Amino acid sequence: MYQDKIRDDYHRVEEIPFDPTKRFMVTFNRSPSNDITSFTKGAPEAILGMCSTIYIDGQIQEFTEEMKEGIVEQGHEMAAKALRVLGVAYRPIDAGDLEEQKALMEEGRGDMTFLGLVGMIDPPRNEVKESVRLCRTAGIRVIMSTGDHRMTAEAIAKEIGILDPGTRAVTGAEIDELSDEELDEVVKGTTVFARVSPSHKNRIVNALKDMGHVVAMTGDGVNDAPALKASDVAIAMGITGTDVTKEVSDMILVDDNFTSIVNAVEEGRVVFENIRKVVKYLVTTNTAEIITILSALILFPNHPLILTPIMILWINLVTDGLLDKTLVLEAKEADIMEQPPRDPVEKLIDRTMLRNVLILGVLMAAITLFLFDREIMNGDVQKAQTFAFVTMAMFQVFNGLNCRSRTRSVFTLGFRTNKYLLVAMFTSFFLLYLATTLPVLQVGLGTVELSPVDWITVIACTSTVFILDEVRKFILRWRGQGPTVKAVAPS
Repeated sequence: MYQDKIRDDYHRVEEIPFDPTKRFMVTFNRSPSNDITSFTKGAPEAILGMCSTIYIDGQIQEFTEEMKEGIVEQGHEMAAKALRVLGVAYRPIDAGDLEEQKALMEEGRGDMTFLGLVGMIDPPRNEVKESVRLCRTAGIRVIMSTGDHRMTAEAIAKEIGILDPGTRAVTGAEIDELSDEELDEVVKGTTVFARVSPSHKNRIVNALKDMGHVVAMTGDGVNDAPALKASDVAIAMGITGTDVTKEVSDMILVDDNFTSIVNAVEEGRVVFENIRKVVKYLVTTNTAEIITILSALILFPNHPLILTPIMILWINLVTDGLLDKTLVLEAKEADIMEQPPRDPVEKLIDRTMLRNVLILGVLMAAITLFLFDREIMNGDVQKAQTFAFVTMAMFQVFNGLNCRSRTRSVFTLGFRTNKYLLVAMFTSFFLLYLATTLPVLQVGLGTVELSPVDWITVIACTSTVFILDEVRKFILRWRGQGPTVKAVAPS
């Protein structure tokens, strides 16, 4: 009845916007007969405290404490079903009493008539539960902070996997009683906060940051702005978010979907790992070349350069230039979301990568120098340089396979999961073969043609870098440092 009257007859003349501290909002509406009626909605407990009468079966009756207790119980039952519950009330007022009524409403009073409870549900999307599970597996802790009733928040959190059995939500009233140090302890084991205000959210964010967490927060309302500003990564809702929220945020979620955040985390991990693969590949290549050239100058001071500048240019442009770009296209590894979060201060080239680069670089240099010296001893300088050139280039081809993963075997990844890399490897090998057979390239690069036995020797020697790295990965997995290790979500 009142909904129809508001829609057809009433004109809103003033509004008291939603106050998160009092948890209700009020509108004042004027009818064609110049009467004013105030309507309010908000948290049931806040609305009940403002009402002295109740509308039942077309009549206004006294609102007894027993009735209020029954309505509170009904509200709890609705909240336990994951419904967001609102109380609704109204009061006709004289035009001259408008300012007085506004003052009473601001104080949380108003002598209103209770109309009833409204239960609404915003069911979580089907993919959210899986996204929360992925976050926990990836070591990302998901925390819900909401203005909803505790029972509503707990029901939703249990449904999507945020709240573990045996744990409960902490309310804003409980947070008010805690010091910052006590809140730090509570935040460690709590994943759901209910009936919280913007100040509570801000304290929660700061408590998490004080404990060393990198905090990403989502928000849509103006009141979320302080907490968003305090977080490390502020994410505004693109559809429901206010302009203020979007202004203070680092990014905007255009579809308002939590799963998009998880997908972005996964994609970010893939991009970072692929950058690392390319860096490792290029650093290993250049380290091997530097060690080889410096060692040759020291060990063979009276011989020509082991690698001429044009040979080095060919290796860097034709071999490395093809393979490093295809490593960027490497598909995500199956365990990418099972790895723990990366330390924010972790360097792109860590100790593990540096050690691996040095070992492989020394191995490449040693074998290249050995084959060069062997041909020098036979008296053929140009063939010795060709051997060194082809050997170093083939090392890069095999090293491309090594860099596809830090811990997983190439045979586990599969050779067809990155067809671009296979094409680049065969192209590099073919161009390298042409560099030793085509007369124009032989003249330009200073190479000579190699026999099939020579090629078999080169491939057998250069494949050792692939075999050695496969053994390293096997040892890592055997010691429990490989992809079988599952990240544990922080408690």
